[in-house]
Amino acid sequence: MAQRLDQSPGAGLPDWRILAIGGLLLVGVILVALVLLFSSDPSTNVTTTQPDDGSAHVTDGASCRANPASCEVSGAPYSSTPGTSGPHWNTPTNWGVYTTPQNESQVIHNLEHGGIVIWYDPAALDDEAVAELSAYVTRQVSAGISGRFKFMLSPWDGADPLGAPIAVTAWRELLELDAVDLDAIDAFASEHYGMSPEPNGGPGPPSV
Repeated sequence: MAQRLDQSPGAGLPDWRILAIGGLLLVGVILVALVLLFSSDPSTNVTTTQPDDGSAHVTDGASCRANPASCEVSGAPYSSTPGTSGPHWNTPTNWGVYTTPQNESQVIHNLEHGGIVIWYDPAALDDEAVAELSAYVTRQVSAGISGRFKFMLSPWDGADPLGAPIAVTAWRELLELDAVDLDAIDAFASEHYGMSPEPNGGPGPPSV
């Protein structure tokens, strides 16, 4: 006999079939949720604000982390690795790309002057990744005095390891990355470039 027009499509189905269809739909929803949950990597692009470790000047050549006494401090001079504030040399270093590790206690002076310093673990990055970071920093520095030029790249050789293969720093700000992410670095720089106690301090662009 033909189905009545006013009868709902599923009305003639046995109870077990309705339950089976409902169960399949529920399983499908759960599977989709699991795929979405595990196919998207957890965000590691988290910036953390660090405590203010001060801005005392120390003698050029001192290494405050390795030898706190040389910086007239007791205990750990920096709250993070790498440091984002704290005792530092009287003389900042030049902006640009370095292939040899720079002195952390000098570089913090560059942060005080509003710069962005990218540290990386040379054992954790391949040549292609380092080249990508180098090209990015070179582009920033080449903008010159009229642009956002206060950028530096350096390998890390401190006794305390970095918390991630790449550590992007500004004054009291730290971004840790597991891999090169230029969008994340650029967003960090846009927010924190020049946000420091002495943003107008030197040095100028390398071409000056």
